[in-house]
Amino acid sequence: MNSYAIEISSLSFSYDKTKVIDNISFNVSVAEFFGIIGPNGSGKSTLLKLICGILPTPSGTVKILGQALEELTNIERARIMSYVPQESYFSLNFTALEIVLFGRHPYLPLFARPQKYDYEVALNALDTVGALALKDRKINELSSGERQRVVLARALASQPKILLLDEPTTFLDIKYQVEILRILKKLNKHGLTIIFLAHEINLVSLLAQRLLILKDGKNFACDTPQKLLNKETIEAVYKITPHIIPHPTYKVPQILFDL
Repeated sequence: MNSYAIEISSLSFSYDKTKVIDNISFNVSVAEFFGIIGPNGSGKSTLLKLICGILPTPSGTVKILGQALEELTNIERARIMSYVPQESYFSLNFTALEIVLFGRHPYLPLFARPQKYDYEVALNALDTVGALALKDRKINELSSGERQRVVLARALASQPKILLLDEPTTFLDIKYQVEILRILKKLNKHGLTIIFLAHEINLVSLLAQRLLILKDGKNFACDTPQKLLNKETIEAVYKITPHIIPHPTYKVPQILFDL
């Protein structure tokens, strides 16, 4: 089995004539929890969309479990990778269970209805994220935190090997942020490769084995939180002077600021 879940080589991307991703290369190991951080406009969301194939790859290469991304069919991609966006909008007010069942589409023939096994997988996904009690609730009647759990369950229902998350905790209060991260920690311990794009550096640093820091579309640095989260790096990337202290339990660097 390939030791890398994701291999990125010389990847570049532009919107019109504006280069958003500039010659980026890095690898993500199988079963790694990999964080991507950086200022607004640094190219984080674009990079995630390139990895999962939402955007085309005009320059460079993306390999998924050793296979070139463009060689995989849409169904093959959907069975390997699941993508959780920052926000999800639902024009139709389906129940939570119906939303999660959409994650089974990569395994269903065209126009086929979900079968018993698909319901079992969907219910198990809801249970995994602590949302089984919501299964009959309408999606637009749920709180932001509850909806995000359902969206995460939908991603898990496709039984992916790689989970990509675009700032999934941004609009959640601290309670839901911590709960989502605890769920992801458990999934990662069971072998799921996770790529987590975040603004909440202090939170993601508690889980990530490595962090990729993007700045102006470039790979500024990629290493462990212990090596990257220092005064010099934060000043260079975010243009602000931090205080760096170790987390009292995990000892990883935590960032504080003066106002």
